[in-house]
Amino acid sequence: MMGKVSVNELATKLIDSKGLSKKQAASFVNDMFDIIQKGLETDKAVKVKGFGTFKIISVDDRESINVNTGERVLIGGHSKITFTPDSRS
Repeated sequence: MMGKVSVNELATKLIDSKGLSKKQAASFVNDMFDIIQKGLETDKAVKVKGFGTFKIISVDDRESINVNTGERVLIGGHSKITFTPDSRS
């Protein structure tokens, strides 16, 4: 399991596994995420067949507690990106 991975780490994996140059690998990874971002801005969801689905979802307002003061605070609603990997058959 990989956990968090940086863009540079993804590019390094492409260099190691596919023999791409550093420039080619970095360009591919950056282009891929640019395409996903533009798709999310337009359609709110992007499915990459065989990989998974990126979606923008709305998060409702919620109450929390300021750990420093103990005071109740309201965290405003916002949008966030989720990713659901495709199931492997």
